[in-house]
Amino acid sequence: MLTAKVNALKSKLSRATIVDETKLPRDEVAFGATVRVLDVDLDDEETFTLVGAGDEDYDQGKYLVTSPIGQGLLGKRVGDRAEIAVPKGKIVFEILEITYPD
Repeated sequence: MLTAKVNALKSKLSRATIVDETKLPRDEVAFGATVRVLDVDLDDEETFTLVGAGDEDYDQGKYLVTSPIGQGLLGKRVGDRAEIAVPKGKIVFEILEITYPD
């Protein structure tokens, strides 16, 4: 079983890429962004940080960039609306603010 775990980790490492956050656009949602949104239907603000595998913590608002919410927010700018299909239906978010760590 240890050999299987080692092989799985080797496979993940071989597919890993390094993301240079300084080269990402700062005016749109991308990997590493913290996004403050308004849930249009509930009139409720939420904050999401888009992270990579292993860093997700949904209770802390850290969502995988590959999750439905992460994919729905990618490329959006302040003022844009994101319609995201989720298991319970559709969520509509309006982008209020995009920030990146310094």
